[in-house]
Amino acid sequence: MKQKTVQEIASLYIEYFRKNGHSIVPSSSLVPTGDPTLLFTTAGMVQFKPLFTGAVELPYTRAASVQKCVRTTDLEVVGKTERHCTFFEMLGNFSFGDYFKKEAIAYALEFSLQHLEIPKEKIWVTIYLDDDEAKQIWMDLGIPEERIVRLGKKDNFWGPAGDSGACGPCSELYLDRGPEKGGPNCGNNPNCKPGCDCDRYLEYWNLVFNQFNQTVTGELLPLKQTGIDTGSGLERVAMLLQGVDSVYDTDELKKIIQKIESLSGQTYNESTKVSFRVITDHSRSVFFAIGDRIIPDRTGRGYVIRRLIRRASLFARKLGIHKPFLFQLVEPLVAIYSERYPELSSRKEEIKNTILKEEELFLNTLEIGLEELERLLSELKSQNQTVVSGKESFRLYSTFGFPKEMTRELVLERGFSFHEEEFEEELEKDRDLSRASWKGKKVSYLTGLSNGRELKTEFLGYEASKAEANILYIFKEGKQVPSVRQGEEAVIVLDRTPFYAEGGGQLGDTGYIKGGDFQFQVQDTQKENDAFLHMGLVLKGEIKTGDHVSLEIDGVRRKNLANHHSGTHLLNGALRRILGDHVSQKGSVVSPDYLRFDFSHGKALSQEEITRIEEDVNRAIAQEILVKTEVLPIEEAKTSGAVSMFDEKYGNLVRVVSMGDASKEFCGGTHVSNTADISYFAIIKEGSPGAGNRRIEAICGSNVVAYFQSIFQVLAEKVQEHNLKVKESFGDLKVFGIHERVPSPEEVQISFEKDSTQAVGILRSKKQTVEKILEEKSNQYFKEKKKKEAMSFQLNPELVESLLKSVIKIGSLVVVKQVFDGVDSKSLKDLGDSLKSRSEDVICLFGSKEGESSTLVYMCNQKNVAKGIHCGNLLKSALELLGGKGGGRPDMAQGGGKNPDSIEKALDVTIQTLKQEWEGK
Repeated sequence: MKQKTVQEIASLYIEYFRKNGHSIVPSSSLVPTGDPTLLFTTAGMVQFKPLFTGAVELPYTRAASVQKCVRTTDLEVVGKTERHCTFFEMLGNFSFGDYFKKEAIAYALEFSLQHLEIPKEKIWVTIYLDDDEAKQIWMDLGIPEERIVRLGKKDNFWGPAGDSGACGPCSELYLDRGPEKGGPNCGNNPNCKPGCDCDRYLEYWNLVFNQFNQTVTGELLPLKQTGIDTGSGLERVAMLLQGVDSVYDTDELKKIIQKIESLSGQTYNESTKVSFRVITDHSRSVFFAIGDRIIPDRTGRGYVIRRLIRRASLFARKLGIHKPFLFQLVEPLVAIYSERYPELSSRKEEIKNTILKEEELFLNTLEIGLEELERLLSELKSQNQTVVSGKESFRLYSTFGFPKEMTRELVLERGFSFHEEEFEEELEKDRDLSRASWKGKKVSYLTGLSNGRELKTEFLGYEASKAEANILYIFKEGKQVPSVRQGEEAVIVLDRTPFYAEGGGQLGDTGYIKGGDFQFQVQDTQKENDAFLHMGLVLKGEIKTGDHVSLEIDGVRRKNLANHHSGTHLLNGALRRILGDHVSQKGSVVSPDYLRFDFSHGKALSQEEITRIEEDVNRAIAQEILVKTEVLPIEEAKTSGAVSMFDEKYGNLVRVVSMGDASKEFCGGTHVSNTADISYFAIIKEGSPGAGNRRIEAICGSNVVAYFQSIFQVLAEKVQEHNLKVKESFGDLKVFGIHERVPSPEEVQISFEKDSTQAVGILRSKKQTVEKILEEKSNQYFKEKKKKEAMSFQLNPELVESLLKSVIKIGSLVVVKQVFDGVDSKSLKDLGDSLKSRSEDVICLFGSKEGESSTLVYMCNQKNVAKGIHCGNLLKSALELLGGKGGGRPDMAQGGGKNPDSIEKALDVTIQTLKQEWEGK
């Protein structure tokens, strides 16, 4: 076989299917559009799920793509095997009600033979157990019967991607790599064939014949239109064509490995290959994920990316790398992938900086955490214990930043077991604890300091995030102590610090205090008079009064705090300009995740006012205003027009923060240096904390983009669900389907990059438009569906015949008694009319229950009325059991009540009444 590079294979694939009438669709984001059931895009068909199910109008009927994918289900084996990756690229061609099995099989075989240049005699195929049609197609194209293997559902039934969607039987293409790859048991074994666990036969293309739509409950429903979904792993095909045994030895991944060799000074060989492969794989996942605006975080997708970065850091340590280095792989990654994904070049610096900050955050505690784990395992071993408790594993998570899965992997690697349930219990306890517990202690910590000396900490944090200082005092459990050791909680007072102490609504900084042989984790910073209290935990060693230390705040957290604090100032200015000068600040909270601002105003804000406020703030951000700070005498500050809080106490000198004409306030907090640093601003909630005041909650920066992406994800799913129901009930989407386009994650990001001032307003308007259309169309759909069901119900000849066959005869009366679920009174009356037209003697006794409600409808012809039947009188006694009301004429009566479980008894009461009067007549 002729060797081909990964890029050549991708280009050949796209050109082949372009010539065969396929629309070439770019790779979608790793954030799946409109599918909350998936964390990441895991297959090429994910972006086409709505097209397979018929949830949207088809923009084309056949397509092809090269799709970037992330799967982390087999994370622990990545690096240990030849082919497992968390990031991979999938070649795919798709049909939506266009071609089916015959054409899909023909395309796959022709491309394999003529473009990949795979010898025909080396190709084997598998089919689903009973798929004789596929078998015949392969044989007609020249694949002999002996090279066609039937496999079961585990191997040859695919999908869906996520909890629901299109799925069906499949047929796979395998390459016979020769008996030498079969190992000692399969080398020349004639029974060795595709499906065997050996490495002789490797699958390189999967053809899925979509015939079903799987619901979230697992039910398989026939698709309105059949479809084709194929997937061919680009790395896998390259491995086969390049004649190597591992995807990590293909041309593109080899370049990453060579860069790691250069950075580490180590050689890629048998003893180091696991570390090299893990770093190679994880660097790609992290690179592409951050390129798609997935930021490392504590939950969801961000948590997975954070875990991958930390896992790569662990394996880098095995290569002797003890400093941030993953960010240095961004340059070669851009060089490798920019031809297929040119958009990543423009985001190179952002990706690099994000990875670097995350690496620095973890490496601060990695060495100490590993030492702590080693100490713990040695202690357990000496006690003949084999289980790491949830309490200990949670401490590694909360103190040293080890994700649960990472601790489990490290523990299992050493032959110990991991107590998962206990870990979750500890996590739940932690969620119940408030950081206020520190605040409750802070006064008691200083009670031991009563020597009359003035205690003052010099604050350096406006200019510096790192510094050196001396320890003045250490407090433990409310008492001054000369030193504290590893594992002890303490409060440290320094002569100088870059750590901001909570004040003015802004939360205190976190970070680290380090010395030669000790490290202290600052979990909160508070202030008592002029002393800064650094509250936290000794991670390593012993800390003593008088020690000279280095200080470093959590820079990422500080930046987010600064974004939200400066955003708060711009919000205050916008409120005063738009609502009036009566607006005054009543309180605020500035956190890394959001801001909250309370202000005086007598009524709720209209949507128009909210939009104008957002636009005002985003306009100031877009104007790139320099943020100016100055310390002024208080009277001068007041006359300068700076805004202050009415009930706040100020000294003779005050700090004034100015942002051009947009804002000028008294403030001691930390801020951005330019409003452009904030990026974006959005109000997420407006309400009232009390009479005469209003409260706004808002977000800044990348949080805004993620917020709108999340909103439209959920909306897209709702639209798809609605359209599927419409298609199921009415066959097409013409009347009640929703054709309004819901922005994808990429489109949301582009909206902000295109016009940051207007983006929030435009997206909010789009959200409201889609929600309004969804509500209107849903109401129309349910109304028409009910009409259709009613018509189908009352005119259903099979139902009428069935009821007439199961009548109850009482003397000369013919009684039909039936209870229905969810049928309205009009439909019951229409059904009664149909029955009355078939039999003059019939008496209809109908009941219907829905939720907590019940309905009764009694009907008869005039012939029975002449005999003395009175439907209204019969109904009254039955309704007593339902606790309801009703009545009517002799020939028709209806009523309703509660107690739906008593409907059968109510109807039986009427039957007994009729028997007493009419039996034998």
